[in-house]
Amino acid sequence: MYSFCRFLGVCLFLLCPQMLFAQTSSELLDSLKTELSIASTAKARSLILSELTWYYVPVSHDTAISYGMKNIEVAKSLNDDAILGQAFSDLGYAYMEKGELIESRKNYHESLKLRYQTGDSTQIYATITNLGSVYQRDFQSDSAMANYLKALSFFERTGNDRNADFVRNNIGVIYLDMRNYPKALEIFQVAAAYRKAQKDDYLYASTLTNIGSIYKNLKEFEKSEEVYLEALRIFKAEGDDFYTSTTYNNLATLYNAQQKSDLAISHAEMGLVLAEQVGADYDYALIESNLAQSYHDLKDYPKSREFYLRALTHFKAQNAEEDIASMYLLMSPVYAALGMPDSSAYYTTSYVDLNQRLTEQEIQQLTSDLEARYQSEQKDAAIARQQLELRNKNFQLYGSLVLAVVLGIVGYLLYSQQKLKNQQLRQEGKLKAALGQIETQNKLQEQRMLISRDLHDNIGAQLTFIISAIENLKYFDPIKDTLTHRYDSIANFTKQTITELRDTIWAMNSGQITWEQLSARISDYLQQAGISTLGINFEFEVEKSLDPNFPLVSSEGIQIYRIVQEAIQNSLKYAYPSQILVSVSQVDNLLQLIIKDDGTGFVESEIKAGNGLFNMRKRAEELGGKLEVLSQAGKGTSITLLLPKK
Repeated sequence: MYSFCRFLGVCLFLLCPQMLFAQTSSELLDSLKTELSIASTAKARSLILSELTWYYVPVSHDTAISYGMKNIEVAKSLNDDAILGQAFSDLGYAYMEKGELIESRKNYHESLKLRYQTGDSTQIYATITNLGSVYQRDFQSDSAMANYLKALSFFERTGNDRNADFVRNNIGVIYLDMRNYPKALEIFQVAAAYRKAQKDDYLYASTLTNIGSIYKNLKEFEKSEEVYLEALRIFKAEGDDFYTSTTYNNLATLYNAQQKSDLAISHAEMGLVLAEQVGADYDYALIESNLAQSYHDLKDYPKSREFYLRALTHFKAQNAEEDIASMYLLMSPVYAALGMPDSSAYYTTSYVDLNQRLTEQEIQQLTSDLEARYQSEQKDAAIARQQLELRNKNFQLYGSLVLAVVLGIVGYLLYSQQKLKNQQLRQEGKLKAALGQIETQNKLQEQRMLISRDLHDNIGAQLTFIISAIENLKYFDPIKDTLTHRYDSIANFTKQTITELRDTIWAMNSGQITWEQLSARISDYLQQAGISTLGINFEFEVEKSLDPNFPLVSSEGIQIYRIVQEAIQNSLKYAYPSQILVSVSQVDNLLQLIIKDDGTGFVESEIKAGNGLFNMRKRAEELGGKLEVLSQAGKGTSITLLLPKK
């Protein structure tokens, strides 16, 4: 369960705790809607819309987004950056919970821009934390951790223990997702102790839920049950039907793991009633799947099939593909036990097809990460080889260990897949024809995995070389002090290379992109540049008349993006600007992109031409466009890219 990531909203409701905790979710929402209908000022309407957005998220994502958009309109009329920044933050949270991460990131960036203008450091780093949550939902753990650590450092430095606790808890969730249970348990126990000391029962219970999940995964069932029951007691006392229902479901899952089917059913049924009352559709489906598992364990196959079908319908409505795949797999033996081989074959085939597509997506992401690391290793390997030549034997040993681990993981996956196939063959003797088709599909999948493994092994061996080289430098006493700057340059160069390769793979995988997608990419880049370079104001303007859905070939998009990157990097490196503006507009039948700074400028005829200007002009030529560079010493630089609209 993800921890809370809304800082201002929590502070607002601390002003009226009786209303928050004495009412159920539906009563609270009805009360807020009544207040909205009688609100006499725009500011009062905005504050109530903010709360409606927040508290509708666990009930209805679309309704929460609708209230969030209304709040944006009201907040804009107030000309108050703090209120508008909160409105964008609330809407970003609603989009994140719905899974629309691009829209969520866009709204959080708008919120961050406004909060930089107000100068409220606490709100700035709260928004940085929220962006970390978006990256975490997008499985970009490195970016999420970078945002969290930046925020945690600020909150600890300023003595803001409450917000530091929120961030620390989110870091614990990352470790939990990575299945590093000891590290996650250590962090959650610190968070639980703090929240209990603060008598914040609600957040204390949410942390207990995470701890219960860890104990369950470690098969320490008695500890897990004890923690879950304590969380359940608190949520009941707080009158929170939503989290009470999810905790009932957690207990049902725990009891199913122990083959205590009757206990699982009784807790799941109580959770089902509450989930329906609060409109928690996804959790309702999870509880139904738990009930189906319980009845399967009791060999009540008709009842098990009934709940699996209900859960499948609700998961499809939520577009929860991983859960849909799980339902397909679990339903196949139920139909086999019911003597319905055709239906069993259908769901088995459906599982294989969907799981294959999801696996291909995972392989694509893995390949992208490995390629990024490979490119970084290639650029740094020459330096590392010169300084660590005497340690090559150790590097080969490390490479062999990594290769053995990778082969062990792949072997385990293949073993697990084969074990599952054998179980299906024993249970479904009448499905040989269908399983023959599945075997063919599995062979195709294995070939794809082999290709991915070959790429992984080759890159892994090389990557181990550079990583081990850097690590060993720390212990090479005669020269470690003189190489400190090397560590920094290698680390920075690695991050830059990984980012550039991700951008390239993003464009390659997209096939075709739109101006809106490219604009979002440029905006993200400027935002990250603004965070990492203090004292420089970055602005991005796109003419409203431009069609956001205007298509671009992916290769064209990455060329334009690289020109923007090169221009900004040159400005930061040589011009020492205080402001950089990137604007996109339409002039006649041409698309015009301008990168302008107020830096030192230069006279092109008096400088030695480098690869930067040459590369930008070369990219412009390949795009069929024209690049103009206007600069005067002391008066800044303007780089204009003109492209014909196709």
